[in-house]
Amino acid sequence: MVNFSARDRFSFWQRIGRVGRILGKSETDISSEAIAYLPAQAWEQDITSLDFSGGRKALTEMLENLSCLDRPFLEIYWRSEAFLEIARPLLELEESLQNLPQIKVIARLYRTMQSLFRGKRDWNYYRGRMKALKGAEDIAEKSLKEIQKGWKYIKGGQAFVRTFIKANYPDEWENFQAGYTKIEDYENYFQENIEAAKELKQFAEIWQASYAPIFQFRDSLFESLNIRDPKGFLLDESDETVLEPFHLLRFYEFVEDGEFVQLISRAKNIYQLNFYLRYNGTAEEFKNHELNKLTAWENCRIERRINEAISPTPLLKQLETKLLPGVIINKTANMWIIIQLQRKGVSSYPIFVSCDDFEKEYTFFPGLTGILSIAMYGHVIKLEDGEDFYIAG
Repeated sequence: MVNFSARDRFSFWQRIGRVGRILGKSETDISSEAIAYLPAQAWEQDITSLDFSGGRKALTEMLENLSCLDRPFLEIYWRSEAFLEIARPLLELEESLQNLPQIKVIARLYRTMQSLFRGKRDWNYYRGRMKALKGAEDIAEKSLKEIQKGWKYIKGGQAFVRTFIKANYPDEWENFQAGYTKIEDYENYFQENIEAAKELKQFAEIWQASYAPIFQFRDSLFESLNIRDPKGFLLDESDETVLEPFHLLRFYEFVEDGEFVQLISRAKNIYQLNFYLRYNGTAEEFKNHELNKLTAWENCRIERRINEAISPTPLLKQLETKLLPGVIINKTANMWIIIQLQRKGVSSYPIFVSCDDFEKEYTFFPGLTGILSIAMYGHVIKLEDGEDFYIAG
């Protein structure tokens, strides 16, 4: 007999399909026995009424009716801005099919996916978001003179300027939507105003950085570091390896050695990690404009502490970043959510925000897993232009 646990339907069918193989049975039609541990809510949702004489069909119908076996995390993914991860290759394929009859396949493919995953936004929305993001990526790399002269001709540039107006100038956006102004009207505005071009470039940098958690392969802020370990704290034979930065910061003392980080000793005490953000504005402005929003911040650094006391941390260029993306939420108001996610192993960090008039501790979620998880618990997250990160059913 095999025992296994399953938190959702996919896991149940995947693991029950392996029972015979685990028991070493060479033929698929030989009966096997297994015990499956389901979430406790399954009994509250009447799993005991299962008709055992109905076989696989009855079991399938019962499992489909158990809401505790839903995968809300995936549903939130499909209905959130995270779907851009899939929209990006679709847009690239659509662009490659321009002027070809096959281009219609893209819209049909998206509608099929939208139907399967119950998405709430149409293809035009995601196409527009991806064009704006591409425009932001290109504008962020241009010089101010290049932006002034040619923003209109940058791929996605016009889409991003629309987003810029919507996010920063609501009155102008109303005029734009009403047809009183057109995108061409801003050509001279940026060409004659270097400060406007600078503002556009800065917003492009923030917009591009804020989407980094969605497109990162790993749920990590920083790349793994090249480590030299001459004293053998980690390695027995080779003295070079790679190490996750937060593990390094918590457990070791080190120095930078060219392209490598060299371990000096194990930390006498395990460090607690937090972030520090210097915000140029009042605490009320931070609350109104920065909380509960997927964005990116300047002047943000990581700190090591022992018993609330800040410990000196060697500067590592690999951990220096101009803009740090993520979502900051109120610690006190959301303590229950934070505790629940910590129990599930979802990473979050204390962040101390120093404003012009006040300093306060908040909670910072830098990775997509954490951002989707707080949305799963009903926390409303906004994007830079005021759109919702996630649209509920």
